[in-house]
Amino acid sequence: MKRLILSVAALLAGTVAIAQTPQTITNPGQQAVPTSAATVGGNYSNVDQKGTGSDALVSQQGTANGSYISQTGTNAINRNTATVLQWGNVQPSISGHLNYSDIAQSGEGNAYTVTQQGDLNENYGVQVGLDNTALVQQGADTPQQAESNLALVDQDGKDNYAEVQQRWDNNEASILQRNDQVAGVGNRSYQSQGANPNQSAGHVAIGEQYGDDNELVQIQDGASSGATGLGNYAQSNQGDALDGATGAFAQQIQEGELNEAYSSQKLVGDTAFQEQLGNGNMAVNEQNLGGSLNGGDNYVDQYQAGNGNEARSLQNGNDNQAFQEQYQDDNYSKITQGNGQVVGNIATSIQNGFDNSSLINQRANGNMSMVDQTGNGQVSVVNQNTPLSGSPAATSGSNTATIIQRNANVSLNAQLQKAAATKVHNF
Repeated sequence: MKRLILSVAALLAGTVAIAQTPQTITNPGQQAVPTSAATVGGNYSNVDQKGTGSDALVSQQGTANGSYISQTGTNAINRNTATVLQWGNVQPSISGHLNYSDIAQSGEGNAYTVTQQGDLNENYGVQVGLDNTALVQQGADTPQQAESNLALVDQDGKDNYAEVQQRWDNNEASILQRNDQVAGVGNRSYQSQGANPNQSAGHVAIGEQYGDDNELVQIQDGASSGATGLGNYAQSNQGDALDGATGAFAQQIQEGELNEAYSSQKLVGDTAFQEQLGNGNMAVNEQNLGGSLNGGDNYVDQYQAGNGNEARSLQNGNDNQAFQEQYQDDNYSKITQGNGQVVGNIATSIQNGFDNSSLINQRANGNMSMVDQTGNGQVSVVNQNTPLSGSPAATSGSNTATIIQRNANVSLNAQLQKAAATKVHNF
């Protein structure tokens, strides 16, 4: 009995708040156009087009090339396009190194495509207007290594689409989308990063979206290795303190070890999926960050398979649903749901393995919790009936809690299992 009490105490002591240490990608800004004709060892291209229906194509091979493209004044019928290819195998020479692409487009229906192969390349793209598209690919499956590349996409407007694909290791991608149009439709963002064993230090992907009805998908794969042993890092921010964003969709999928995934969504009607396959991973989701008592109707699904993983979910408001699944050993899950005073919240935690821990905290009334654990050494804690601060006791009660703990060596009815969150959103 003493061992069980200590385990519960340790569980509660370590779960006071959801801790997040967000990373940042330093934005160097658009590089100034060089005064010389070319960077040492490389070529220099500068294209400035004004008006509608312009096309720009730049192809550069080798090291330390620079490409600058500026297009303005387009419309939905006569659109501007820009295509940049900077390429070269990394081995045996150092070609495909230190290339820079800079693209600025304003108007409606613009599109640019950038392909960079090799190491230490940078792409910086800015689009202002409606219905714009940005596609960036750094590296390829073979034969380029494509390490330490940087891609930055900045889109201001509505109905924009941005996609960044990066291969090999230690790359960084940032997509910023601002839906500033009145009654506009949302923006879409897709980031895919694959880390291979060659000195892998993991990738960093950060997506920020402001406005309503935005969609964001981040996919990272590859085990941590090399001297640093760092995994991948994904961060999704949808809405901020000044933005009452609603109807957001976010999905983060990571495969490997020591990965971190963070997702934050602002207010009402948001959906988040997080899936991690491997050991020592962390998944954190926060919804209704505006803290509105009337906000809610959010959904989060977190799935982890491996040892020593941690999943945390925080939802404010009413009528929220949180679903967590963890398989294998020494995993930890926490669900916090507050302000269920109008329509209660639902929390479900499923764990299968050994020495797993589950904690569910639900405030106010009308909440439901379900915990199903299979294996030995499991710990489950459910806290309900906590009234809202400054509210009468009538705001608590009418909650339901179900806890099932089963021995893995005993044949019992199957667990209530839900398929992994592999619902990749088709754009």
